[in-house]
Amino acid sequence: MKPGKLLIVDDEKDIRNLMEEIFSEEGYDVMVAANGQQAQTIWRDMAPDLIFLDIWMPDIDGISLLKEMIEENVLQHSCVIMMSGHGTIETAIEATKLGAYDYLEKPLSLAKLLITAERAMEHLQLHHENRHLKQKLPDQILPVGKSKLIAELRDSIKRLAKYSMPILVKGEPGTGKHRVAEAIHKLSDRKENTFFQIHGADFDDQETLILGEETDTGTSPGELIHATGGTLMISDLEQLSTKGQNFLAQLMFDGAFIRPGSNKKIAVDMRIIALTKGGLEDMAKNNQFREDLLQRLNVMPLDVPSLRQHTEDIPDLIDYFLDYFLTHEGLEYREFDVGAINVLRQYSWPGNYRELQNLIQRLLILGEGEVTDDEIRRALESSKRSEDVSMSGIDTSVNLKQAKERFEAAYLSQLLRETGGNVTETARLSGVERTNLYRKLKALNIDPKNPK
Repeated sequence: MKPGKLLIVDDEKDIRNLMEEIFSEEGYDVMVAANGQQAQTIWRDMAPDLIFLDIWMPDIDGISLLKEMIEENVLQHSCVIMMSGHGTIETAIEATKLGAYDYLEKPLSLAKLLITAERAMEHLQLHHENRHLKQKLPDQILPVGKSKLIAELRDSIKRLAKYSMPILVKGEPGTGKHRVAEAIHKLSDRKENTFFQIHGADFDDQETLILGEETDTGTSPGELIHATGGTLMISDLEQLSTKGQNFLAQLMFDGAFIRPGSNKKIAVDMRIIALTKGGLEDMAKNNQFREDLLQRLNVMPLDVPSLRQHTEDIPDLIDYFLDYFLTHEGLEYREFDVGAINVLRQYSWPGNYRELQNLIQRLLILGEGEVTDDEIRRALESSKRSEDVSMSGIDTSVNLKQAKERFEAAYLSQLLRETGGNVTETARLSGVERTNLYRKLKALNIDPKNPK
């Protein structure tokens, strides 16, 4: 395990210098702060892994700083170790109850300093791994199938995972572009760091949640700073606003971003993977999408084939989905007869991979015994009728953005009611990563425990 970024907050210069020397020799990237204000700036801009925090300082005490970190969710990504030469057992208990990882008394022991830092980094790594395990990631990282198209796609993913250049993943809705981006991340050197997701259409509404902001009352760090070293995936790139395109250009060309209300560049190291259904070239010609962004992304495009282009893989995909639903959702196994598989292979799959997944899930939930060709035909016809009915009920008196927000609010509220307010389960069922779901619920003003 490699040493991480470390912040030392202490008003005593000799202690700061000594600790900086010790940890630098151990390979840590060390930052120092002499007071609370300096500490706030560093943790908001640099997202340290470990923070050694002195309790007694002239401008603000360490407990108050710890509480500020909690309010800004710093402890989701960092371990705080309190230090004091005048501490009491009550202070130590208060600090650990608030969320501090450990408490050290001065004079500091060199051996204990290093051991505590090492254990804190191990704790932090385990915390990150547990968070990754809880995310909705496919068991099968690479695309499933024996066809030439899918074999070539797997080879491309493995090859691109070795590098850090931006990638543009193209494909129809439901083809699995998101899974391709996840696979590139999971096979890369960045796999232990955050896979951060932004939906193009949501950037403007969630800008301050993602980037943070500078106001007269202080700084909100935002979520992106904690994802440095990881991968940024932007889905539906064609829906990214001008403001969002400018943010992406800063990130891509400068390796930095600027928070709303500030003119200061915040450096981040992120691999960028953008997903699109297409149409960017026409948008660029009509000055709706930045030409320089498109040219940079098009250096390494990756095309994901539609399911109708490789229907010979459907038997393998059926087996994969059966295994997934049996293992993860406890559904009962059903055999697909030859006629059923042939009907599935002859179907055009306008919804691609996602449509097949949803169909198999419904078949397992609603039926039993062998799956026949007649049952497949009825299920496909029923799905088509449901889609026709839902389309006829659309309110066209509102603009597209309002219609989208109404549908998302109704859909997520219904899912939350069905899951009893369980956000993790709602994220799994909706296919929305949990962090993104929290942002979306906040933007739509939905209380998970009391969805209207």
